[in-house]
Order: sequence, then C-alpha cells, then structure tokens
Amino acid sequence: MKALMLRIFTRKEHSLRSFITLAISFTVTAILLCSTFFYYYQTSLLLRGNFEQSITGQLNQVNQNITEQVDTIDSTIPLFLSNTMLLNALETSSFPSTGNNSRFQLEKQMSDIYYSTPLSGRNFTDAIYIACDGGTILTAYTSASASAPLYQGCELLESIDPSDTGLLCRTLDSEKNSIYFARNLFSGNTGNHMGVFIIHINLDKWVRYCAKGLDPFWFICLYNQQISAASDQDMIAEKIDLRAGINLDKGSVSFQELSLDNRAYFAAARSLDEFGLVSVVAAPKDLLLADLDDAMKSYLLLLALTVVAALLISLVISQAITRPIDKMIYYINRISTGQEKNLPPMKMYHEFDVWAQSFNQMLQQLDIYYNDNFQKQLLLKNAEIRALQSQMNPHFLFNVLNTIAWKAQIHDNEEIYQMVISLGELLKMNTLSKEKDFIALDKEMEYVRFYLYLQQMRFEDKITCHIQIPDHLMKCRIPCFCIQPLVENAVVHGLEPKKGKGRLIIQVIETDQHEMEISIIDNGIGFAEIPDISKITSSGKDTHTHIGLRNLDKRLELLFGSTARLRIESEPNICTSVSMRIPVGKEEDSIDLSTIDRR
Repeated sequence: MKALMLRIFTRKEHSLRSFITLAISFTVTAILLCSTFFYYYQTSLLLRGNFEQSITGQLNQVNQNITEQVDTIDSTIPLFLSNTMLLNALETSSFPSTGNNSRFQLEKQMSDIYYSTPLSGRNFTDAIYIACDGGTILTAYTSASASAPLYQGCELLESIDPSDTGLLCRTLDSEKNSIYFARNLFSGNTGNHMGVFIIHINLDKWVRYCAKGLDPFWFICLYNQQISAASDQDMIAEKIDLRAGINLDKGSVSFQELSLDNRAYFAAARSLDEFGLVSVVAAPKDLLLADLDDAMKSYLLLLALTVVAALLISLVISQAITRPIDKMIYYINRISTGQEKNLPPMKMYHEFDVWAQSFNQMLQQLDIYYNDNFQKQLLLKNAEIRALQSQMNPHFLFNVLNTIAWKAQIHDNEEIYQMVISLGELLKMNTLSKEKDFIALDKEMEYVRFYLYLQQMRFEDKITCHIQIPDHLMKCRIPCFCIQPLVENAVVHGLEPKKGKGRLIIQVIETDQHEMEISIIDNGIGFAEIPDISKITSSGKDTHTHIGLRNLDKRLELLFGSTARLRIESEPNICTSVSMRIPVGKEEDSIDLSTIDRR
C-alpha cells in the first residue's frame, strides 16, 4: 500500500489536494483493515480456545459414557451367574436334550435375565454367549435379527487367556462392526475354569448411544487397527481421513485442526488403553466460526461506510487546507508577470499569513540586493577597466629580465645571471599557472627549486635542502602551487629566525591507500603552539605566507575533502613537519573530483 501511494503521489499531475485526500483515505482504510484483521485473529484465537475446551469436554463426556456402559456390561455378568440352572450347567458341562437343564431352557433363562438388566433398554447388544469348557455354546439373541453362528474357527476364544480374571475387550478382523466384551468364569467351589461369558456389542449402535446429547453437526468416532465406527453413518470418508490425520499425545487429550473430506474440523482425541480403542469428537470449523463470520460481514459493511465517510471528510479538509495555497499561487504568478508587487494578507490561517509576510520581505530584500549588486557590478567593471589601463605587459618584464641576464653574462657575473634567470622563470611559471588547476609533480618541483635557489643565494650557506621523491611519482598530478607555499613558510618562519644552520627536507611517499603524502620538514624554531590554519587572519609580519597556508588548506579541502587538509607537527628548535595527503593521479589521467569523498 505504501509503494502504491508513493507511485500515485510522485506523478506530476496530482495536486496537493488529491494527495491529502488520498493520504487520509489510505490512512483510515489501513488502520481499519489492520484493526479488522487483529480483531478477527484475536477473536479466532479466543474462540479456538473455547472450542478446545468445549470439544474436549464433550470427549471426556463420551469417554465417561463409554466407561459407564462397560461398567454396566461388567455388572450384568454376575446376574447370569446367580441363576442356579446356568451355574449348574457350567459346573457340570452337562446339556441333555430334555428336562429342566435342556439347551432351550438354558438359553431362555439367559434371554429372561438379559431383559431384566439395564442393557436391554439401550439396544446396542446383539447377542450374549456362554462358552462352556466342554465346547458347548449357549446363545441369547438380543437384537431384532438373529446373529450368524459365533466363532467360525474359534478365533475369539483362541485370543482369550483362560487365566485372565478381568473384563476383556476383543475385536475380530472378520467383523468390522462388532466388539466383544468377555470374562473368564471360575467355579466358586473349586476355583476351576468353567467357561467364557461373552457379550456381543453392535459398534455403530453403541457409538450412537454414546453420542446422545451431542450437537447434531458433530460426530464421534471409535477405532483401532481392525475396526472403525462413527455416530453418523454418512461420515465414511471423514472416518478414513480422521484415522490418517490424528496424532495422539500419550496419556493426554490431543486437540488439532484437520481437513476431513475437504472440510475443516476441530478434533479432540484420546486413547482408551483399557479397551484398545481411540475415541474422537470432531466438530466442523465453519459451523463453529459461523457467528464470527456473520459479525465480520457486519464489521466490513461498517468499514466500507467509514472509508466513504473518511473520503468525504478528507475532501473537505483538503479543500480547506489548499484554498489559501491556491490563492497564494495565483498572486505569485501575477507577481512573476509584474501585475502585482506583493502578496495580499492571508488571514485564513496564521501560518499562511506569516508565510505571505516573509515572502513580501524576501521580495523587498531581493530588490535591495539586486540594486546593490547592480551598483557593485558597475564599480567592478570600472575597476577592471582601470586595472587594464594600468596593467603592465608581462612580456615586457620578461624581456627586461632577459636583458639584465645577458648584461650579467657579458660581464662574467654568473651569480647575478643565474638569479635573474631564476626570477624570470618564477614570474613566467606564476603567470602561466593561473590558467591551470593541476600540474605534474616534476613541474611543481622546478618552481620550488628556482625559489630555493634564490633563497640560498640570499642566505648563502645557512640553508641546505634535501629532496626525497621517488621517480615513479614525478609524473603524478598535484594542485598547482601546493608545495611552494609550504617551503616558503618553512624558510621564512622556521629557518630564517633560527640561529645557526638550517635544514629543509621535501619528502613525498606513496601510502597503502594509493595516496601521496607530501611533507615539508625543517629544524627551525617551530611552533610553541600548533595554530589552527583555518583561523589565520591577514595581519602581522609576512602575512602573505600565512594567507598562502590558509588558502592552500581551504583549496585542498574543497578538492579532496577534509582528510587532505594540512597537518602540522612541531617540536620547537628540533623538528617541524607540515604534510598533506592527496590521491595519486598520473599526468595523463583526468582527476574526477566528483568521485572523491570530501567528508
């Protein structure tokens, strides 16, 4: 959104009014959208926590129902054993075809007992079996249709340990919709094993019974490796996905969000280790969040109305803000064409009124400055004319000096000849260098040597000079007259006042940063306190050398940045060094000053 606003507002055809309008609208919309998303996210988290508690509570209730039904099943077994006829038949393993102990009579007794128990009203028991050790199986059918003969291959009996005294839960691979609860029967007199009591439970009916009171759109599922049952028969695809997606946390309830048959569900699961089953309660996510979605629709409608209101309000605000600006632009355009002299007062807002007053003052100052500048230009032009009139032709000076040198040579005065020649070269180089910004280092050193020669002739053997410059740096470009002012400063202020002989060293080295460090070192009187070159003023003796240092320092800073400024190190009467660092540039190269870091 921010990038879109920048693209819109950087177009030239858009005005400040449209910027303000869109900015307010975008801001209000962004804030409302963020608040909407935050509200939805936080509410979803809160509802998810409530759903987790609700679904987990339902799962615990289902598991409690399962446990209660198992307890009811277990408590039913002693009722059958309290029947004398059944107990005698189990202890004797005798089943004659006639008499009170006939098979028919025994199974009728079992049916009568069953209908006197709580199980008969719950309608999830398919049959009850008593398997005697002698191989006889008594059957009491409890559902509307008789079950098929039990134990083809005695698969169930083979899975039961005769010594186990607890209630056992078993399933068969061949019966996907049945679960069996079994208990070994032992004689109360002898303690011997008499047989196995088995209750055949219809799994689907049992699950639907345990799901009583559950929301009609929710469903429960019981499964293990062999069987799978759900409270809703239409949930076949969901059952398959559910078993594949459940991740159980051992010993605790696992709550997670699953996609079952392309529909999102919240599911809580727990392992019933005593029965070898896993119980799950699942609820559709969209139904749980239906109220939130309805609330969000109302909220989005309110959001749209708020954005429209913000757009209208922003139009009014932008109109109020930009009206004085439009008025000011109108009068500024008239001033630019000479139709007006000043801006009228802008009384609508204090800031714009101050702006108008400042603008009028600026116009007055510009008028004054223009008149003053015009007068200065006239004075400067007159001064230039006078200077041209009084200017002496430099070629005339060179010719005169050459004549003096020729006269000295004729009279065999070599010293005067050399001094005049050096002075002439100095004047020539000074005249020609005004047209250049940079010069080769060897050319600069010629100028320095001429100057040093004249000073040595002046002081005779008081000053000695040593030049230490590598040959490969001689063709490097440096600013014109950047070494001579330093040499002159060292001679005039360092060596001339010194008692005894003075020594001057001109040293140039190349650093690791591809820079030239140029140092002028002398053993003159030095500085008692290192001066701030930038604050040197034009007063006192030999002002031109000090001003030369200040101008050179400023020129180096403008050309190469603050790192190139002059650095002074001094120990009075022992050693004084003035140095600078500039980039290495060959004479044939052009120095691109725009690439130099001037910090």
